[in-house]
Amino acid sequence: MTDRPAGLRQEAKGPGDSVPGRGSILPAAVEKASLQKLAETGGACGTLIASHDWRATALADAEAWTPALRTSLSIVLRSPVPMVLLWGPEGLCLYNDAFSILVGDRHPDLLGASVRDAGLDALGLDAETMAGVLGGKALTGHARELTFRRGGAVRQVFVDLGCSPVAGEDEAPAGILCVVTDVTDRVLAERQRDAAETVLKDSEAEFRLMVDTVPQIIWIADANGQMEFLSRQFSEYTGAGFRSMSPGEIAGAFIHSDDAPHVVAAFRKARDNDEAHFSEHRILSAAGEYRWFLDRAHSYRDRHTGEVTRWFGASVDIHDRRLAEEGLRELNANLEERVAERTAERNLLGAIVEHTDVMVMAVDLDYNILAINAANADEFERVFGIRPKAGDNILAHLADRPEQQAEVRAGWARGLGGEPVTFIEEFGDPERARPYYEVTFRPLHDAEGALIGCYQFVADVTDRLRREAELVEAQSALRQSQKLEAIGQLTGGVAHDFNNLLMAILGNLELLRKHLPADPRTARLIDGAVLGAQRGTALTQRLLAFARRQDLSVEPRDLSEIVNGMVDLLEQSIGSGIELAISHPAEAPIALVDANQMELAILNLAVNARDAMPNGGQLMLEIDHAAGDGDLVPGDYVRVVMTDTGQGMDDETLKKATEPFFSTKGVGKGTGLGLSMIHGLASQLQGTLRLSSVVGEGTRAELWLPRASRDAAPIVVAVAEPIIVEPGELPPARILVVDDDMLVSMSTVDMLRDLGHDVLEAASGAEALEILAQDGPFDLMITDYAMPRMNGAELARAARGSYPRLPILLATGNAEMPADERLDLPRLGKPYNQSQLATQLHRLLRG
Repeated sequence: MTDRPAGLRQEAKGPGDSVPGRGSILPAAVEKASLQKLAETGGACGTLIASHDWRATALADAEAWTPALRTSLSIVLRSPVPMVLLWGPEGLCLYNDAFSILVGDRHPDLLGASVRDAGLDALGLDAETMAGVLGGKALTGHARELTFRRGGAVRQVFVDLGCSPVAGEDEAPAGILCVVTDVTDRVLAERQRDAAETVLKDSEAEFRLMVDTVPQIIWIADANGQMEFLSRQFSEYTGAGFRSMSPGEIAGAFIHSDDAPHVVAAFRKARDNDEAHFSEHRILSAAGEYRWFLDRAHSYRDRHTGEVTRWFGASVDIHDRRLAEEGLRELNANLEERVAERTAERNLLGAIVEHTDVMVMAVDLDYNILAINAANADEFERVFGIRPKAGDNILAHLADRPEQQAEVRAGWARGLGGEPVTFIEEFGDPERARPYYEVTFRPLHDAEGALIGCYQFVADVTDRLRREAELVEAQSALRQSQKLEAIGQLTGGVAHDFNNLLMAILGNLELLRKHLPADPRTARLIDGAVLGAQRGTALTQRLLAFARRQDLSVEPRDLSEIVNGMVDLLEQSIGSGIELAISHPAEAPIALVDANQMELAILNLAVNARDAMPNGGQLMLEIDHAAGDGDLVPGDYVRVVMTDTGQGMDDETLKKATEPFFSTKGVGKGTGLGLSMIHGLASQLQGTLRLSSVVGEGTRAELWLPRASRDAAPIVVAVAEPIIVEPGELPPARILVVDDDMLVSMSTVDMLRDLGHDVLEAASGAEALEILAQDGPFDLMITDYAMPRMNGAELARAARGSYPRLPILLATGNAEMPADERLDLPRLGKPYNQSQLATQLHRLLRG
């Protein structure tokens, strides 16, 4: 018994030495054998049990230490598992070393205590429970939470408990054997696992929410392509719910039969060759329609083993793009290779949000960035000089720029309102870049439908807006040009008809003057009527100038000579309150012009300048050379520049200045045709009129004309051939007059008959040909040009085909004829008088 604790060796003398009241030892009947066995095999708790004072307990008598108790106690003390034996009706606590470690600082006071005093309620061990177990009911408990003090520190312990009755000598339950298993590590591990699973579930929910907002089908598969995840867009497109499928199953169920084999082969090739998966194929929709998709995926490797464990991919609807590309290939087979290359380049950009060119960002309700793609981060850095990332607060980045911060806050606030919204606005630091963006916001909801933020799709539309503005400006200019062209055509037509009326008026007045008796009052009335008609003739000339249909005799002229010859006229016209300054270049400024019309244009500009300077001022007339630019044909030009110091014009007035009948002068002080006539003259001479003005500072008018050499050949633009007048009377001639205007025809016929000629008239080209055939021959045919069905040129060609020697005189109230009309015919401009008509008759009939 050398292994027995020292304290027990001192107390235990022998079996007969132990009597009540002599020491803390076992009853004498069991002392010697029990002490030795407990000391040898019971560990520290066995030694304590052997030395414990049992005299005040139910185990004070030797008979209480029954074989059943000793056997059960031996089992408890030898077990490495925490065990406690509750013996007798009071449930005296007898336990092993493992249990003493479990209860910590409550050992050794707990040894020998009754259940009532031990305070084992946390284990579910109380008098009532003991009574139940002793009555034959087993007690079990799992992960019971206990709190013990160990080494002065409180420690939380979780245990599993199993209690069963122990039979006594009479086979009746005499005690309870409790096996206590410390499961603290297991419980804590389970709780950590549960917490990790909760975090994982939250992460998966966020991931699903994010991918469900992306307008592509996002999918995840295992290493062999077995589908593990498909985003909501798949179900919405196909109408099928998610289930795990192999590549072959997916191809057979949803992919067009012509595409399925190469899709499966492409995935296997990517898997076997450790490369990205890429394919284009058609997917069946819930409506039974096949649409083209671009499928792209990358593998994910385990960071520890390096083995492929997942495939992450996206399927992007490219149906419309595919149709457009196919149409382009059909239109131009030579571009097929280039289109394929460009398509391949675009496909390399990737289909998921991170790799799209569209700027994407999502924020929560506090403006914290939930997600941002590279395109958005790059653009934010470009325009603000700061590169944001997920987790940043977008407003905090702009805290030192309150104006830009307010703009960004206002923009995102529209998206955080919970409704889809699209708008175009400019953002950015003005010192870096401030483009216009088209911003589309969509609300972001959690799984329960609550608003948690919003996300945006952004595109830079600065260039698009610029092009649209340029297009609007070009369309406006085109409409203005079309309007002026329409006005010009209308004006030319009006002038033509007005010339016909003036023709009838002047012709009849001339005949009336000849046949009325000499009377001063009658002569004065006729002279007034003729003067009014002549003023109408001048007005039609201005209208024709604006419409670019006036008669011009163009020849090379030195503009300095023209201006010098007008000095007196200009000074008289502008008055003494305006100072006139004229500047000429050293080299003679030769241009192709009609001298008379040029003088009229300069005079009109001077009078306009005079009217803009009612209180006097300065008028500068300059002539110089310049190279053609803008809408002019490239080349050398002579410029006549007139600058005044008058009232000037605002932009709106300047835009309308050359429009016909537009005038800022009072009623009766101008026709509104001056500048429009000059503009028409410049255009007819292959030049232009340019006006610039500043209110309160004056106006600058520039007349650009093509430069020419002094020996350049004269050019006749829409002008009648020179009239040769020969003396002597003409014998009566037989003349056919053709005009669809009854008044003009009547006037011409009367003037011819007054000259003594035999005249027939026709109202159309067809009627004239019929008269030539039936009532000929004729000495001369006078025909109008502008007639319906058959014009004068067509009539002349038809008549010369049958009567090649017949003289023909072309009369017209509009100088312009189509470019393809090359007839060598003498022409007489309307309105004409009897003298002009007689002169032409002399020339043609005597020639």
